[in-house]
Amino acid sequence: MNTRYLSASTLRTLPPKLALAQAIAMLIATGAHAQSVQELDLTTVEAESIERDAVVEVITADDINAEMVDNFEDLVRFIPHVSVSRGDDRWGASGFNIRGLDEDRVAINVDGVPQGETLKYEGGQAYGYFKGSRNGVDIEALKAVEIVKGADAILSGNGSLAGAVNMTTKDPADFLTDQGNDSGFAVKTGYTGLNDEMMASFSAANRTGKLESLLVYTRREGHEFENYDMDGLDVDGAGRETPDPQDNQLDSALVKFIYDLTPNSEIGLVGSYYERNANTDNRSFNGGWYSDRVGDDFNETKRVGIFYNLDMQTAFFDSVVTALNDQNVLMEANTHQEVNIQIPGFPNFNTNERRISTRAYEQDLLQLTVDFNKAVADHSLVYGLEVQDKAFKNTQIRQSDNLLDDSDEWVTSNIGALVPASEADVYTLYGLDTFYLGDNTQMRLGLRYDDYTYDAEADENFSDDTATLGEVSFDAVTWTVGVEQGLSNTLSLEAGVSTGFRAPTIEDMYSISGTFDDWNTVPNADLEAEYSTNFDIALVGEYAAGDVRIGAFRSNYDDFIDYQTVNGTNTNTGLPDPDGYLVPFNSNDVEMQGLEFSANIDLNAAIGAAQGLTMSFSAAYTDGEEANGDPVYSVQPLNAVWRTGYTSPTGKWGASLVTTYNEGKANDDSYDTDATGTRIYPLYLSNTATLFDLMVYVDLLENLRLTAGAFNLTDKEYYTWDSVRFIDQGDLRPGIGVTGNGIRRYSEPGRSFEVNLNLTF
Repeated sequence: MNTRYLSASTLRTLPPKLALAQAIAMLIATGAHAQSVQELDLTTVEAESIERDAVVEVITADDINAEMVDNFEDLVRFIPHVSVSRGDDRWGASGFNIRGLDEDRVAINVDGVPQGETLKYEGGQAYGYFKGSRNGVDIEALKAVEIVKGADAILSGNGSLAGAVNMTTKDPADFLTDQGNDSGFAVKTGYTGLNDEMMASFSAANRTGKLESLLVYTRREGHEFENYDMDGLDVDGAGRETPDPQDNQLDSALVKFIYDLTPNSEIGLVGSYYERNANTDNRSFNGGWYSDRVGDDFNETKRVGIFYNLDMQTAFFDSVVTALNDQNVLMEANTHQEVNIQIPGFPNFNTNERRISTRAYEQDLLQLTVDFNKAVADHSLVYGLEVQDKAFKNTQIRQSDNLLDDSDEWVTSNIGALVPASEADVYTLYGLDTFYLGDNTQMRLGLRYDDYTYDAEADENFSDDTATLGEVSFDAVTWTVGVEQGLSNTLSLEAGVSTGFRAPTIEDMYSISGTFDDWNTVPNADLEAEYSTNFDIALVGEYAAGDVRIGAFRSNYDDFIDYQTVNGTNTNTGLPDPDGYLVPFNSNDVEMQGLEFSANIDLNAAIGAAQGLTMSFSAAYTDGEEANGDPVYSVQPLNAVWRTGYTSPTGKWGASLVTTYNEGKANDDSYDTDATGTRIYPLYLSNTATLFDLMVYVDLLENLRLTAGAFNLTDKEYYTWDSVRFIDQGDLRPGIGVTGNGIRRYSEPGRSFEVNLNLTF
C-alpha cells in the first residue's frame, strides 16, 4: 500500500465530520504515547509489500528513466492490456484502460489521493467543446507507479472496478544518504521527436539535523503528437489527414518537508502544483457551420497537505499514518470560432457570429485518512478510515459578436452548466488481514465499507427542469479473499476473489443537455453503484534463473452504468425525434475473462549466455460480453511484449530491444446491436502490427548518463483500438467527424527518436 501523504490545509475550518475523525486519530496517537513499550525504527509500508489477489506491476523511477517515459502512455506501453487513450490531443489523456475497461472505471490515486472525475458531456462529444482529463501529475515527480490489474476496492478505493493506478511521489530520502547532513541534486533534460517536446527537470534535496526537504520542478514545451505521415493532406475539415497544430506547455512542482519529532515519529508537509496550457488550431473542425476554431485550454491541479507518521508498538497498532489533503482540480476549455448556421425553415436558428465559449469544471477534495499496521503472531493487519468532503462546479459562458451588424459589440451570456453545483460526503472503513496457515499456505481476508451522500441544487447555472436534483445516498460493501499455496520450493498456486465498486459520478446522475423540448441527454438520479467481482488464479514459478506466471481471470460486473436511447417528441416540429435522447441506466451483468502470461529469464543463469543478458515475455488476452451478448467495445485485442536486454558487467552501459505485437480488432468483436436487432459495426478498426523499439544508455561520466531511444524502428503504419474506437461518421453535422482519408490523422507515429541527459550529484 502506498504511503499516504494525503494533503490539506490546516488553516481552514474543518467540517464537523473531518474534525471528528481527526479527533479520533489524535486520541489514538495520544493513547499510543501513553502505553508505549518499545521504540521502533520508523518504517514505510510500500505498495509491493501488501499481497493482492489481482496482478500488480510496479514501475520505479529507474524504469521511468531507462524506458524514456515522458507521459502516461509511455508509462504503460510495454504492459499488455494496460493502455492510455490520447484520443483528441486537445484534451490530453482521458485515463487508463485495464483489462478492457477505462476512464472512471479505473481508480487513479497520487499518494493515496483520488484524482478528479471525468466530465465528457456524453450527448455532445462530437462537437469537441469539452472533455475533462483525470491526470494531474507529471512523470518526473514520481518515484513509483503501481498498476493493479483486477478489482481492488480494499486498498485502491472507489473506481477500482477493473484495476487501479496508484502513484507515489518522490521523497527527500530518494536523493540523500541514509544518515547525517547531506544534499543531493539532479538535473535532467531531454528531447522527443514524437511531439517535438523539450523537457527540463531540476531536483534538490537536503537534510539538516532533523529536517529533510525536497523540490522537484519540471518544464515541458511541445507540439501536437505526430501521426504516421505528417506530409498528409493538410486541409480544413473532416478530411484532414494530419493532426491539428498545437502548442502546449506544462509546469510541475513538488515540495516536501519532513521533520523528525522523535526517533520513531515524523511530521511532514507536502505541496504539489501541475499546470498544462494547450493552444490547438482545430482545423479538422472547420467547415460548414464552423470556421477559424481555436482551442485555448487550461488544466490545473493543486494539492497541499500535512501528514504524521508514528512507529510505536501498542495494543492497537505498530505504526500509524495520519494525513490530511486539500486538492483542487480545474479544467477550463476556451473555444474561439466563427459560427455560420443557416437552416431553411428555422429562422430562429440562423446565426452568423464570432464566439468565445468558456467551459470550466472545478473539483475540490478535502480528505482525511488514518492508516494502521499491526502484526500479531502470524497475522499482518492493515486497517483504517477515510473521510472525504467533495465539491463540484461546472460553468458555461459564451461571448458573441453578431457579424450581421457593424456594432462590434460582444454580448456575454450564461448558457447553463452541464452538471449542477454539487457536494459529496464520503465515509470509509477498511481492513485487510494477511496470515499463514502452516508453512506453505498464506491467506488474505479483507473488508471495506463506503457510505456516500450526494447533494445537488439548482442555481443560476443549472435549472432543475427535470425535477431530479436533491440528496441521494447509498453505500457499498466490498471484500477480498485470497490464498497462496506453496506446491514446492519453486512452485506455488495463487487464487483469489476480489471486489470493486464505482460510485455514480455527478455526470452520470445529473448531466443534462439540449432544451426542454429537444433533449440530448436526460439525467437519472436513481442510479446504483457499479460492482465487480474478480476471480484470479495463477501458477507461479520462481527459480534461480528467473520467474514465470500463468494466470486466468474472470470478472463479473453488476449494475453497469450505460446509456440507452429513448424516443421523444421534438415540439419544434411536433414530430417524434428520430434520434431520441440518451438516459443513463444500470444495465444487467457484464462479463469479462482472459488469460495472462509473463516470464523473466536471466540468460546467463539459464543457458550460460553472457553475463548481464536477460529476456522477458508477457502477453494478455481478454474477452468481454454485455448482457445482450454484444462484445464489450473497450476491450483491447491480444497483445504481447518480448524484451531482450543487456547490462555491461560494469553497469556503465546497456541496451534493450523490445518487440510489441498488437493484434488488429475484428468486426465480430466490436459491434453494437440496435433496437431492431441489427448489428452496427464500427467504421474503423485497428490493424495488426509488430513494432520494434530500441533503447540504450551509457554513463559518460560517473554521475552523467545519456539515454537514447529509437521507436517504431521499421516505420510501421498502424492504428490502436483506443484511438479509433471513438470515431463516428454517423454524426452528419457539418465539419464534424471523419470523411475520406481523414482517419489517417489518428494513425500512430512512424519512426521517432528521443534523447535524455541525466546528471546527479
